[in-house]
Amino acid sequence: MSSNTPKYISISNDFRKKIKSECYLPGDLLPDYRTLGKQLNCSLPTLQKAFDILEREGHVRKIQGSGVYVDNGSVQEEIHPPIDVKNLTIIGIAAGATIESHSGKLIEHCLVNTILMSNDEKRQYEPLCISYINPIDLKAKLSFYRNVIGGLIINGANYNARADSVQYALKQNIPTVFAGLQIPSQLEKMPVDTVYVDEFQGGYDVGRYFIGKGHTEIGFVRDYSHNEWGRIEGFTAALKESGLKAVTPIGVLKDLDRLESKPYFFNQKLGAACVKKLMKCKKRPTAIMCLNDLGAIGAFEELTRMKVSMPDEVELFGFADDVESRLFFSNRTNPISTVALPKKTLAEEAFKLLVQRINNPGLPIQIVTLPTTIIHRETTQGENKSGKNFLSDRKNDIEIINKQIMEILT
Repeated sequence: MSSNTPKYISISNDFRKKIKSECYLPGDLLPDYRTLGKQLNCSLPTLQKAFDILEREGHVRKIQGSGVYVDNGSVQEEIHPPIDVKNLTIIGIAAGATIESHSGKLIEHCLVNTILMSNDEKRQYEPLCISYINPIDLKAKLSFYRNVIGGLIINGANYNARADSVQYALKQNIPTVFAGLQIPSQLEKMPVDTVYVDEFQGGYDVGRYFIGKGHTEIGFVRDYSHNEWGRIEGFTAALKESGLKAVTPIGVLKDLDRLESKPYFFNQKLGAACVKKLMKCKKRPTAIMCLNDLGAIGAFEELTRMKVSMPDEVELFGFADDVESRLFFSNRTNPISTVALPKKTLAEEAFKLLVQRINNPGLPIQIVTLPTTIIHRETTQGENKSGKNFLSDRKNDIEIINKQIMEILT
């Protein structure tokens, strides 16, 4: 390509090529402009011009307050059905503006899709994304919207961090559901309908898998800002049951200074730094779990650089099955084993609970628990129990979702 080609044209051409070659699949959330600007060394206006072109061509779709998503590649005019104001219910979706993880953004996207695809004959539902910086900011926005929204779904990893916001919404008589990655020990205190993913069981299953394979030297790549996460509690509980507390190298990692980095890059660099430190231990680990997939990417890179064979010498697990890992390995199949979180089902169950609460305010509090799924890939020796091709299944699900959305809009 000529050196005179404008930067935004080059960027749009590059992403168009990657989308057509299925490096990005329909429904994938692309990195935010700040991250892309740093990766591509370009300005925000340049990126906006590039993605404006791709949106006009139908390759991407911008969702206000959520992000830029890969579309199905066909340009179609969005024709919304007439709105019957009397039978219209606005559903607020509250998600923090500072969410960096694709998990949080993808759950928000699934909530938007679920609301748009609802087939209630009596009522029409429309999503309203409410982005906020902190609980005080959310309270202010809920106060502003309280006469507009008919229901609220608060999306967050941990209920404790959202408790004040939930209580405020309930005091305003707004039907509310909490959707997130909750810890079982908190459930008895829940004052609100809740749907959560059983991260504790996911972490526990990884620990039991390592133990079942005979591993006794086990590494854990994590920082110490998320001590209450269920995946951490589950993993450490599994090790304690087998008396492996002393060999878990968490103590080795405590002196690791927090790296100076943007949140998106922090976990990847943390994974590499932790593995480098772990592999210098007198008893090197033969199995490593990472708090998330970004950490697993960093660990995978460092183990590869050190010429450590996976899974023969070290078995490696990520957590969440986020899109980051597939985007990172865009030129090959994602090799990292992980624990999948049912984000689409989480959104569907949250909306179902909210509709029930709107229609029947006097119902008792309902709690819905969703299971996780271990996905074995190239970095572990196990086999997937279901025998399914998870990547194909996920791709098919996304294609079905996009088809349904386009049918509703047109």
